[in-house]
Amino acid sequence: MTTPERAPGAVPAIATTAPPLADARPVPALLALPLRGEGSLAYAFVIDGQPGEASLNFRIEDGRYDMTLERRAGDRELPLWRSEGRVGPQGLQPERHRVRRQGRERELLVFDQDAVPPRLLVGARAYTLSAGTQDRLSWWLQLAALMAAEPAPHVGLRLRMPVAGATGVHDWDFEVVARDGDRWLLQRALRRGPGRPALQWSAWLDGQRGFLPVDLRFSLDDDEQWALRLLD
Repeated sequence: MTTPERAPGAVPAIATTAPPLADARPVPALLALPLRGEGSLAYAFVIDGQPGEASLNFRIEDGRYDMTLERRAGDRELPLWRSEGRVGPQGLQPERHRVRRQGRERELLVFDQDAVPPRLLVGARAYTLSAGTQDRLSWWLQLAALMAAEPAPHVGLRLRMPVAGATGVHDWDFEVVARDGDRWLLQRALRRGPGRPALQWSAWLDGQRGFLPVDLRFSLDDDEQWALRLLD
């Protein structure tokens, strides 16, 4: 895989006036997703400057999906993330997101789509579940589906996606900040209170692969915490 000439970790200037968010529209199932069938993707993984490796195992067929992310750096084994659910006209519809470490379940998110209204269950807590809500793993492919559904993607385009975590459901806004050939750089920045570092996500999406994320990075105040780069 050829690395984009622009360093994926670089942060291009972002316009001070934010363009409007893309209108919500149905996302085609399967055809819009960058992956289908059963397989595994290998990644170069770096966390806190320590190199390692990661793999994404997936199965997407018959209206269902199951994905598992495994990461390791040296002797350090990171928590295993697993997302499973349905595939429908709006893309991925998570039902459960699990975090396991050393064989024990550390976190479970249940997406109760049949409740009225739909709700997210985290232990004894319940939160309102917005339409199209993703989990911390499924958003990778859902972001690709949203980009694939855009008739004319361009720098400045902003996409909104609700993402669930242990503290509830929050809107994640990504902006297309750069393009390098068929690759597009999307970024999300979450500014917090005084004295707290900003949370920053960046994702290079490959238009030749259905906008599959080929490089993902997470930083605190521009200090990179971890990175995943897809290996050919």
